[in-house]
Amino acid sequence: MATAKSSAILLPTTAYILRLKQPRAREMLDAGVIVALGSDFNPNAYCCSMPMVMHLACVNMRMSMNEALAAATINAAYALGRSHTHGSLEVGKQGDFVIINSLRWEHLIYQFGGHQELIKYVVVSGKMVYGNDKTMGY
Repeated sequence: MATAKSSAILLPTTAYILRLKQPRAREMLDAGVIVALGSDFNPNAYCCSMPMVMHLACVNMRMSMNEALAAATINAAYALGRSHTHGSLEVGKQGDFVIINSLRWEHLIYQFGGHQELIKYVVVSGKMVYGNDKTMGY
């Protein structure tokens, strides 16, 4: 997969909820495979929270927080053939991002649940689509 520049889309919530063996993300990453994360939001894996997906990837699949963030953003865009327009904050790319009420971005992954109290703003295409005045300070 690494040689072919193909991406492995891993679904930590599915493995967790269905009590399946976790994907071998650490082996894939060490072999140079492009790893992307997805929520697999459906009736058997009812989770649409990417922060929780990233948390499970770190805890159960031994990914670092930096690896999980890249897998959920730029690598996920790559898997969809959109890394030239999405997945990272760069001039000329679509401005989709969240602003959190924390001194460190790692709280987005470290905190297990309760993200509604951490996410201050959601910006899509450069426009604020969600604002939250009930965030907690960290």
